[in-house]
Parts: sequence; structure tokens; C-alpha cells
Amino acid sequence: MTAPFYAAANRILSMYDQRQLVAPTKTAAHSPAERYWACERLLDLAGAAAYAGSKEATVIKAAAELWENSERIPSRFPDDLHEVHV
Repeated sequence: MTAPFYAAANRILSMYDQRQLVAPTKTAAHSPAERYWACERLLDLAGAAAYAGSKEATVIKAAAELWENSERIPSRFPDDLHEVHV
């Protein structure tokens, strides 16, 4: 079974990586502001997933909160819902 919200979360993580390389913004790479922005986008996505009734919501939300609190970038999310072990 496909995991559309995980795919979107992976795109957010990829965009974060790209922003750290090219730094098109006024904030420094890996700055608290950049991390906050990416975490907020993941939390937005988790909210959309929750509204849609997706089980992906809790995993995405937990990853965003962990990143926000520990500064550890989450690993990529699985492409398939069967790969998730909660």
C-alpha cells in the first residue's frame, strides 16, 4: 500500500537538504530558523494526514517533534505502509 503522506514528508526533508546546500535564504545553513521552518512544514503535513484519517500522521508528527527537540534530522520515511513497524 502506498504512503502518500510519507512521500510528501520525504519531499520536505529533501527540500531542507537542498536549502542547506544552496542557502537561497538569509538564514544560515542548519540554523534554528531553517530547522523550525522544516519542522513546521512536517507538522502541517501531519495535521493534513490526521484530518484525512491516515496512520502516517502520528509517525510524521513524532519525527517532527523529535527533530525540533533533539536537532537530529529524521531519516527518510518508507515508501510503503507495510514497511512501518510502530
